[in-house]
Amino acid sequence: MSQLKLFLIGLAFLPALLQAQDQAQSIEPVPAERVPLADESLILDVTRAGERFVAVGARGHVLVSIDGSEWEQAESVPVRATLTRVEFVGGRLWAVGHDTTIIHSTDLGRTWSLQYFKPLWDGPISERPLLDVHFFDANRGVAVGAYGLIMHTDDAGRTWTTENMEDQMTSEAIEWEQPEESDEETGDDPANEFYDASQDFDRGCYEFMECHLNAVLALDDQRVMLAAEGGYGFRSRDGGQTWESFRFPYPGSMFGLVPVSGGVMAFGLRGHVQLSRDFGDSWEELDTGVTSTLLGGGIDPQGYPVMVGAGATVLTYNPISSDFQVQQDRLGSDYAAVAFDENGTMILAGENGLSNE
Repeated sequence: MSQLKLFLIGLAFLPALLQAQDQAQSIEPVPAERVPLADESLILDVTRAGERFVAVGARGHVLVSIDGSEWEQAESVPVRATLTRVEFVGGRLWAVGHDTTIIHSTDLGRTWSLQYFKPLWDGPISERPLLDVHFFDANRGVAVGAYGLIMHTDDAGRTWTTENMEDQMTSEAIEWEQPEESDEETGDDPANEFYDASQDFDRGCYEFMECHLNAVLALDDQRVMLAAEGGYGFRSRDGGQTWESFRFPYPGSMFGLVPVSGGVMAFGLRGHVQLSRDFGDSWEELDTGVTSTLLGGGIDPQGYPVMVGAGATVLTYNPISSDFQVQQDRLGSDYAAVAFDENGTMILAGENGLSNE
């Protein structure tokens, strides 16, 4: 079983597998020479940062490249926690990961400082890794993670507030199935006078607000959407201050979101891709022709959404013809993320590090 598949299993069980290797972390800067061959190890995200590229992954690896082909390690990184996502806005970089880690760079990824860190032994939210981060501008950002964890900053990450989604959710756009009451349940017993059958309906992770928040996408300065597990999603119309829950048509986990033609695409388990053009009021399940789990996505130079995943899957959606182009190798490496250079060359991140196509 690949490291990337282990990582996904770890998300479901909070993440016992890669978390184990993070226990011996240090918050001292980690010189590059201590972790050779980092560009061939598990890399979970890659992004373009101005005229260079930055990638992050297992054991706090941070890699930088001018051309997306030759990589070198950052001069110093303050943690060895697995890093799951990296974001570039306003000339600054933020990366998030296990142990509720948030690190920050002002020199395009060469050196990093610690903004937030909560290891396994340090309090009730310590076992919740952060899985994605988005900054609306150089100061205002949001990070999301396991078991409904959501964090906010208004000062470029110098301070972060931590919340649970259940405390920020103000409404829901879900028509819950109402179980029928039996005579035995109601009867003439006064104790059943206030019986509510809907309370017995299994709402999965949603019931206790323990859904992992896997991905965040801002469609503009106010409209934000989150992809979660178990078929759940969340949306905000006020820049992430309050949230409304909704259901995707497919009841499995969605691992990513990408914008498309005035709408949004959600992708995840078993090759499922769903499209909404009304901010999640309705969704269309698309026939992708693949069953491999899709883990990361981006927009190519033509403006086409590209999703990558298990079995070296690369899935490109043409918004004009509404067709998918599929490239995969079931015995190949699992991809977790994708970025593009100015010539349209794909930079792929995954279980075997970084590669170009």
